[in-house]
Amino acid sequence: MTVHFTTKRIAISAISAGIVAYIIYLSTGSRSSLNERNNKDILTIALDSKISSGDPRIIGGDANSLYIENIRFLPLVSFDEQGSLINVLANEIKPISNKAWNISLKKGIKFNNGKVINAYDVEATYNQIINPQKGFPPSPRKAAFSNVSSFKALSENQLHIELSAPDASFLNNLIVGTLPKDAVYSAAPNEINNKGYESGPYILKSADSSDWILVRNEQYNYSDKPKMKELDFKIISDSGTRYAALVRGDIDIAQNAIDPDKVSLIQKSKTDTFHILSAPKLSTTYLAFNFRDPIFSNLKVRQAIAYAIDRKSLLQFRLQGQGVLASSMFPPSNYYFDSAIPEIPFNPQRAKSLLKEANLQEPISFSIKVSNSNKATVEVAKAIAANLKDVGFSPTVEMLENSVFSDQVKRGVAKVWISPWVGFKDPDHLRFVFASNMTPPNGGNRGAFANTQIDELLQEGKEEINPEKRKLIYDQAQKLLGGELPYVYLWHSLNVAIVSKNIEGFKLYADGRYWSLVNVTKK
Repeated sequence: MTVHFTTKRIAISAISAGIVAYIIYLSTGSRSSLNERNNKDILTIALDSKISSGDPRIIGGDANSLYIENIRFLPLVSFDEQGSLINVLANEIKPISNKAWNISLKKGIKFNNGKVINAYDVEATYNQIINPQKGFPPSPRKAAFSNVSSFKALSENQLHIELSAPDASFLNNLIVGTLPKDAVYSAAPNEINNKGYESGPYILKSADSSDWILVRNEQYNYSDKPKMKELDFKIISDSGTRYAALVRGDIDIAQNAIDPDKVSLIQKSKTDTFHILSAPKLSTTYLAFNFRDPIFSNLKVRQAIAYAIDRKSLLQFRLQGQGVLASSMFPPSNYYFDSAIPEIPFNPQRAKSLLKEANLQEPISFSIKVSNSNKATVEVAKAIAANLKDVGFSPTVEMLENSVFSDQVKRGVAKVWISPWVGFKDPDHLRFVFASNMTPPNGGNRGAFANTQIDELLQEGKEEINPEKRKLIYDQAQKLLGGELPYVYLWHSLNVAIVSKNIEGFKLYADGRYWSLVNVTKK
């Protein structure tokens, strides 16, 4: 028997699945949730998608894995609330030339097993990423270290790093959590838990598909020990269930995990229960194209899609105004933002004309792929599909479980998709995303975009040390990218956290990291 899934049936099924998930959550979570609510030593944080890996050697691009890495494994450097570089294990970073540094380490900082962290541990951690041992999978982080010619410990507390060519962004990459040397070479991928290898304020107690539970590292000596004894990261993929858990009191903190319409509802009716924190976020949401497909390698098709999208209305009504419109990868507050790049206006008539000029057989049918972990993004995709239908396209929206979505995008299966980039600090992010040699697994060029002139500019920008000269280079690159339209930039979202009023000390970090949990208390 053949079953035909209509849009209505799919919608009903999705609603039913959400209701079932919520009922299961209520029935199974009530007892443990009550205990946690009454326990002032346990802090519960909602996540919208799973943590793919906790192993610093193979952590990839999923945000949640990156967000909690440095509260388990201390890196050489990290970033403060505004996204500025700060030293962690590094005591002093001394430039020797425009492509070499000597780094001294702070002394006496320990792993959970009591061993003092030294330069040989750091050397091993990075060299396993740069040149992995036979049989160890290639690291998604390897591209960031492609021009490292030497990463060597000179002594217990001294490192020397040398590059084959200048790289102005290189120090931003030294955020990898440090592992003990013996663990680097002996532990299989993701087999590093509960062995004393962590050095951050928290260590992993247990992990499964719905919970990552971290407990205070009693051996932690980098700074003051954290106030909370236990962190429970609850992975709740359904946005309605996340909101229900929050308002029930099962969740203490939900950072960028509550839909904008629900945030507005909380602002109107629940300010006696929750604090609402908001701040600029290193985030850009975009609609991307796969250039392997002849339809979307056609510039006029991409232009028609860009003019057909009513981004201003989507931001105002679907996201409740929680962001600013984007004209490029960088938000207006970023030094490398180029105000000369115009925003693409909503112009359906221009879109229709461009589609005709593309001279393709109509209707042009395709699916817009999107992760189902964020209801607002799904609603945005549906609204964009409606915009595109109005000018002659025939799109559908395909909602995928987050790991499936990520896999399809990386493998080049998706033709059009909507996603955000988050946490980027340096304009070299453009090279990671758009350089022709950065297709997965080497980098983030998932649409296989290629332009020789842009490649040259991005490489030049990577190597230029002078900030003013770098900005001129990236201005040129952004203008060319604006003409080529590998992405239709949508908006830069805000960092928004809903925090229970009995929680004190939580702060938003521009890149989404959870370092401020170290200072949180629960009344």
